[in-house]
Amino acid sequence: MAGDNVELIVETQHLTKIYQNRQIALNDVSLTIEPGCVLGLLGPNGAGKTTFLRLILGLHRPTAGWAKVFGKEMHPNAADLRRRIGYIPTNPQFPKGMTPITYLDYIARLFGLPSDIRKPKLATLIRAVDLLAHSGDSLSHFTPGMTARLAVAASLINEPDLLIWDEPTHGLDIEARRSMLELIKRLAADKTLILSSHNLSDVDEVCNHTCVLNKGQLIFHGSLQDLKGRIRKNHYELDLDGEQKAITKAVGVLRGLKDFTQVLLRHRRLDVKLGEETPNASLLAQMFQVLADHKVTLITVRSVGMQTEQAYLDLVEKEEQRGFARLYATAEAA
Repeated sequence: MAGDNVELIVETQHLTKIYQNRQIALNDVSLTIEPGCVLGLLGPNGAGKTTFLRLILGLHRPTAGWAKVFGKEMHPNAADLRRRIGYIPTNPQFPKGMTPITYLDYIARLFGLPSDIRKPKLATLIRAVDLLAHSGDSLSHFTPGMTARLAVAASLINEPDLLIWDEPTHGLDIEARRSMLELIKRLAADKTLILSSHNLSDVDEVCNHTCVLNKGQLIFHGSLQDLKGRIRKNHYELDLDGEQKAITKAVGVLRGLKDFTQVLLRHRRLDVKLGEETPNASLLAQMFQVLADHKVTLITVRSVGMQTEQAYLDLVEKEEQRGFARLYATAEAA
């Protein structure tokens, strides 16, 4: 959380939003975001992610609690704070009759940038998001990937201190998604970002912190490493090379070792599950030694499943099970 003398980029206290007195979209969310943080905002559909972002942007008023951005309370009239934020909504839409140049020029004029500043800036941004070859094309002919890259350029035109991007890789093909992730990595070097995403591999690749919302409640906020640390990394796949007889013998030895709870061989792929009582590093060392003793070559080894996804699903499932228990524990502590 906040270190000494660090000006927080975002701070919320008891942030709550109830729509029409019947839908609790966000419930008592308190968190802080420091400069340089790349925060992955995770949660199932309807968890409150977009509501949280809109409250941070001042597009909605909170029902209770507050959100501060750059040390000042955010509200619908706080245009001075919003000028320092670059926002991309899910599925951004642009006027079909414009080109990237005319659209970015229009956005820059809205920010009050004079011509001698905005013209070179928009040219630099168009090049940076790899739209130079399409800078004069009509936006009506843009693919989802090109539209997403233009949205990035538009969100950067005012040189913001905070980027808030809601599902930036949504609907993109593999190539466009890869391009977007590389852009995010470059920006993460000197920007603070909040990225809402359904794609856990995206968060795993570009974020250093994460918060998880479920049914409007904040159920985790911390480093990505902390989230992964909540699960045991005890399931591995190994691709092997060597004589089949030697591989079979090595597998037989592994099956006889303590704390190897599952050892399955499919052709030359070994599937191993380890017990949770012994540190996995020492068990892996035993396994590698057995393979070496039988002159079996190890081609690849990997942890099965995406660790971030496992940790996230585990977290949400446990929260669903805890339900009332957490509520009563909170009441008793009060």
